[in-house]
Amino acid sequence: MELHHRLRRDPSWHPSGCNICGQLGHQAAQCTTGTVNWRAMYGESAFTMQRAVFQSDVEAKRKASGKLIDFSDLEKRAKDYAQMREEQGGPPPQQAPPQGSRRQQHPAAAGGPPAAAAAAPPPADPAALEAAERKRAAEEGLPPGWSVAFDAQKKPYFWHKQTKKVQWDKPTADTPIN
Repeated sequence: MELHHRLRRDPSWHPSGCNICGQLGHQAAQCTTGTVNWRAMYGESAFTMQRAVFQSDVEAKRKASGKLIDFSDLEKRAKDYAQMREEQGGPPPQQAPPQGSRRQQHPAAAGGPPAAAAAAPPPADPAALEAAERKRAAEEGLPPGWSVAFDAQKKPYFWHKQTKKVQWDKPTADTPIN
């Protein structure tokens, strides 16, 4: 075999396979993969080296062209929008966060959820609520370490969290864990 064929071939290809694609049944002269004019298909630009583009260069060009968004007047623009909505008779926009800090603290970092968030239940999908209720009902009376899951037909099965034992019957306190 000539050197240029050996350099082009993948070592995992069959020795009698095509030198271009490696498949058995034809040789390179009849290979449909080898007759594709890739330059005509993708253009000359696909085969020339392109200059590297760095994010800092892109940001510098945007800043120079003045296309950066200025957020310094965002609060004023939000109030103007809310006033326009009220004048048009549309639904009132959501209330803005309390004055003080621009960033909202995570409820856990602030010492717990705010009173309004704790009083209102989170909006949920009815199917998700039904699944959670089904799981809660199935987990009642389970011995410690056991959990419930559901198969594709929503039939409950039980599994031990440490030993990964799985069973269809609801475990009791005297169910062996092994």
